[in-house]
Amino acid sequence: MAEKRKVWFITRPERDPKFHVDALRALQKATDNFKTVWSRNRDAHKRYEEVLAAEELKRDNISADGSGGRTWAAMLRTFGYVYVTPSGTLSLTKVGAALLAEKKIRDNTSKQILTLQIPNAYFLESGFRPKFEEDFQIRPARFLIRLANQRELDYFITKEEITFFALTAKKDNELRTVTQNILKYRNASEEEKEEMKEIIASTYDHRERSDKGARDFAAAHGDVAHTFMMLCDYTGLADYIRGDALRIPSEKHKSTAVKLDELETRYPFNKRYLISLERFSENAGLDVDSYKANAFGAIGPATNRNKSIKKVHQLLSSYPLPQNLSIEKITDILEQEFSGSEAKKYASLLKDYQFTSLNEDFVESYLLEEDDLVFEDKTAEILKAIGFEVDLRPKPVTKDVQTEIEILLHVDDSTVCIIDAKNYKKKFSLPAHLASHMASEYIPNYNGYAGKSVSYFGYVTASDWGGERNLGKISEKVKDSHPELHVQGAMFSANTLLGFLDYCLDNGFDKEKRKQLFIDCFTNKGYKHVSEML
Repeated sequence: MAEKRKVWFITRPERDPKFHVDALRALQKATDNFKTVWSRNRDAHKRYEEVLAAEELKRDNISADGSGGRTWAAMLRTFGYVYVTPSGTLSLTKVGAALLAEKKIRDNTSKQILTLQIPNAYFLESGFRPKFEEDFQIRPARFLIRLANQRELDYFITKEEITFFALTAKKDNELRTVTQNILKYRNASEEEKEEMKEIIASTYDHRERSDKGARDFAAAHGDVAHTFMMLCDYTGLADYIRGDALRIPSEKHKSTAVKLDELETRYPFNKRYLISLERFSENAGLDVDSYKANAFGAIGPATNRNKSIKKVHQLLSSYPLPQNLSIEKITDILEQEFSGSEAKKYASLLKDYQFTSLNEDFVESYLLEEDDLVFEDKTAEILKAIGFEVDLRPKPVTKDVQTEIEILLHVDDSTVCIIDAKNYKKKFSLPAHLASHMASEYIPNYNGYAGKSVSYFGYVTASDWGGERNLGKISEKVKDSHPELHVQGAMFSANTLLGFLDYCLDNGFDKEKRKQLFIDCFTNKGYKHVSEML
């Protein structure tokens, strides 16, 4: 079994990004406007190769198993123009649709290059091998441009320096370390340089082969460096001088620095792959006109990396939409560790911001939450963000009852919904005794809460779920004992619930539409994918 990747990689049947749109048009033609099933369909893969060859995008040699078509499609999936749906077809993202409609082709292609990250949906798919090591969290093109745009490196980096020093970086915050290593390399003797390269090659080459060495490492990874240099050049933020280096000319020093800070504000590192690969693909595949900025962009790029901003992120990581909180609430939260005046300053900046998008910090905070009570609190925050008035751990209507439900939603003037949050790290299968408890205890004990009847019940599970059939049995049991009640249930995995909110925000759905879509899911059914809820 091959080791995991320790070095950047990019699928590159075509290195020049100006041909991305042509490759996408060919894929549209080969799959009958993306209707043809793509997964495990070698005929479709070979058909794509044939169209690529006919359009003179690749050589006229068709592989026996369609591997060439898969490689070209992998490139388009890497950059977020299409993704594979659960049914096996290819779905066009908004940025892919924009390219096909010839809308801002260069801007949209550049945006996909500058937001390309490790990991992303394609790199995390089961078919991608070998996998990257787990601690990768980097935007390669941005990293290279920021690396080159430094006075101490004389505003350039060579292909060799990228191959041996940049491609081995795992995180965006390794810029200083990589810079120092390049400076050390530039000042070394030829013998010392060879020794440095040999050490890097023996440390970072994941491939199973006996001829490891600096020369072999350069041959294996140099083309990846060349491809990334071309990608950076396409964005206009840097110049790739063939046979020389990636350079930032003097007239671009300031504008490139400003643009990089704007990108950091508008497109933070995307962790939606924790929700689902499909949700990551949809969000990463938004075009430049529909992409919504993160709320923290209000604070400004100049201070975006300082310790205070990190603390603001940390303190607000329990809230999916911080900008929906009142200034008083945000101030109160920040005053846990900030002075009153500083807390008010950041609270005001956040409230003045007009964009609405999911708090990136909340994704990891919620989906990796270990504390059961905090998991319930964060689940309630998602339901509030959808648009519901939420009561957390409300007292039952029936007196002298110890059992309490975690979450109650006010659906409308006459009905409520009760939610049981289950922070099981492994699969939660709704057993008969818990189903019985919902039917005989929770639902009757909360019927009449605030003068409203219980019409809906549900479960939110931290991971996978089972026992869907018991939802219907709960409805039947309630009807037998309380004929006046007609209840319907639903079960959601935590990542599906979060993905639903994220999808609604990305598509501009108002609160009423979000609430209605959510309540419409209560048909005694469970949901493991966002697409099933829509």
